[in-house]
Amino acid sequence: MNFGNRQKLRHGSASAAIIVLVLAGVILLNAAVTALFSGKLWFLDMTSEGMYSLTPETTSMLQSSFDEVNAARRQAGEEDVKVEIIFCADPDMLRANELMRYIYYTALDLQDTFPNTVEVRTTNVWSNPSSVDAYRTNSYSSIYQTNVIVASGSEFRITDIRTYYTYNSDQDTEPWAYNGEKKFVQSIIAVTRAEAPVCGITVNHGEPFATEEGRAQYETFLGVLNNAGYDVVYLDLEKDEIPEDCRLILTFDPQTDFATAFGNEGGVSEIAKLDAFLEQAYSFMVFVDADTPVLPHLEEFLEEWGIAFDRYTDPEDANSILGNYQIVSEVALDSAGLSVIGDYEPEALGGSITENMREMGGSPNVVFGNAMSISYSKTYQESFVLADEENGTGAYSYGYYYRNNRNRSIYDVFRSGEQSQAYAVNNGVLLTDENGEPLVVDTRGNYKLMTLTRESRTIGEGQGYTNVNDASYVCAIGSTDFVSNEILGSNSYGNTDVLLSTLRAIGREVIPVGLDFKPLYEPEMTASSSSTGEVYYTTTGNVVWTVVMVLLPALGFTIAGTVVLVRRKFNS
Repeated sequence: MNFGNRQKLRHGSASAAIIVLVLAGVILLNAAVTALFSGKLWFLDMTSEGMYSLTPETTSMLQSSFDEVNAARRQAGEEDVKVEIIFCADPDMLRANELMRYIYYTALDLQDTFPNTVEVRTTNVWSNPSSVDAYRTNSYSSIYQTNVIVASGSEFRITDIRTYYTYNSDQDTEPWAYNGEKKFVQSIIAVTRAEAPVCGITVNHGEPFATEEGRAQYETFLGVLNNAGYDVVYLDLEKDEIPEDCRLILTFDPQTDFATAFGNEGGVSEIAKLDAFLEQAYSFMVFVDADTPVLPHLEEFLEEWGIAFDRYTDPEDANSILGNYQIVSEVALDSAGLSVIGDYEPEALGGSITENMREMGGSPNVVFGNAMSISYSKTYQESFVLADEENGTGAYSYGYYYRNNRNRSIYDVFRSGEQSQAYAVNNGVLLTDENGEPLVVDTRGNYKLMTLTRESRTIGEGQGYTNVNDASYVCAIGSTDFVSNEILGSNSYGNTDVLLSTLRAIGREVIPVGLDFKPLYEPEMTASSSSTGEVYYTTTGNVVWTVVMVLLPALGFTIAGTVVLVRRKFNS
């Protein structure tokens, strides 16, 4: 081989080696940068509100809580508390979604701040659904990619993306403020201190939960309440005081009325106790069906919350109740049409309850057996909201009441659909017409099967902004079969998920105070001044860092290329 060929071979080998080294360097650099960004180690929070960074108040509050819990655990000979924050989607998906990115980076900051206590991990519930089996209420409940699980030991809370933000109204799809730190602090304190809120189930009105046999009949329902984070206690409202940590009172299939002060001298008014309970921004849930007897006191109270049970009255005397509406639908599980499959309400507060189910779960069938329908009470005005194509919201109606500083609104959650009608039933017996045929008393369709009423209270939340989430809720469900063991214990129906979503929406745990919301502004990095002259966004730092990050690699490659060209020119 002559000298020229040897020189070409040497140069070619050197070039190939350089190419291999450059490619290897690029791959290693890409992997290193990815790791730095993934771990939030190389990250600049240039938002003036510090969207991606913990506030000192959050750090201080959690540190104090961890110190207190660990002191008690050490005294009991136990290990220090550990907290897991589990995201149900891959990191790439979390970073790509702006709303999930705020939550994810807040969690990573919690992990960086408390490395010995908080661990963040991710899983993909679509490709690996069994990875979150330990956090399902039962084997058929669903966990979605937009859920965040906060767990410590056997305690856990499942939260949804929407709970980390504040919206102007329930139908809004764009939030105006981020309250992720407050939500994380609330969830972490709840699971580490293991002080679950109490759900008080009434038992002195002939409810099935008054007996062990009745509790066994609805043991799956009780399990859902427990796994939703509630400690269940049984209340005789005439004799028992409502526990201080009670956040939800539940009345299921009552057969006798609630007591009032009127005509009950020296006795306790259960209605007054229930009213005072809801004044504290807590919640009440009531289940009835087509066989529920008339309960004048309870129904009068519920009418104040916009809820009226549909009763069949004498055509000639509206004050004479002859029976109840029993809803029959062509869209049902059984041939008689009594196991009605409900239609989802996709908008407003009712729509927010089932949003995950509809968008990710394929809207599973939700069943209302032996259902009595619900109407808005006459004291409420009904309002219609038109569809807004620009914001992607559909038309819906709701009832509202504003009087004596009371601001209440009632929303549909499920209806029976157009192909349904109401028969009259009295004590489980169908009423008949003069021809002996079942008496059809209404054919309008779209009967309300589940409603949710909210009383909003406006409270200050720092920075001059207000929030209206300090609310009381009353949920009415017109079917007791809705939570039967058979229905909740089957993967064919969505009743478990509806129940869980509702309990999470109306549930109230200790809410940390002193943690401000972080208002969201236009994502464009433009200067914007408030009326006080405060600049929310400034472009100077952003522009400088953008120029540096863009030009630095290009400048480096240009210098390296120039050096190589010059050396080759003088060595040739």
